Amino acid sequence: MTRTDSRGEIVGAARELFKEHGYNAVTVRDIAAAAGVSPALVIKYCRSKAELFNEAGPHDVPLVELDLPRAALGRALVQKILTRREHGAAESWLVAAAHVRESPEPEHTRAKVRERVLDGMARLLGDTTPDRRFAGAVVCQLLGLAEGLRGLGMFPEHETPSEELLELYSAAVQGQIDACARFCGS
Repeated sequence: MTRTDSRGEIVGAARELFKEHGYNAVTVRDIAAAAGVSPALVIKYCRSKAELFNEAGPHDVPLVELDLPRAALGRALVQKILTRREHGAAESWLVAAAHVRESPEPEHTRAKVRERVLDGMARLLGDTTPDRRFAGAVVCQLLGLAEGLRGLGMFPEHETPSEELLELYSAAVQGQIDACARFCGS
């Protein structure tokens, strides 16, 4: 295994372990064993478990791959959340929030995750405001939907059809997207 391969194996193993067990329950030895390397090599490449946690942190913010007309973005973003719920897949929005809460350096992690999420959403929406206010509003709506569905059990699937929830929620998200287009002239 080359240095590059080892580093990638370490980060990948850490990502899976942190996602499954959280920061406090995972040791450097656990990461090393999962990556097939020594604990010393983990520390050599990543300096500390805390730095590795931030490097391995959620990079799969669920939006950048969308290549749709602006008028379809709100619906597509909400549909992704509903589809993940229907299939029992991990909710990327909640993983990002949990990553911040679990971090041994929450302020540092919050700043990194916030920038990644806001930058990605601002690019998707064409939000050129200095504070990326429209991107922030959409992110908050999606985080709220994800937490409401998964954390609080709002709109149980057997009571509220996904199509009904999609129509209800995508209109609110699309409203922010349309406001961004008007304000930013894009």
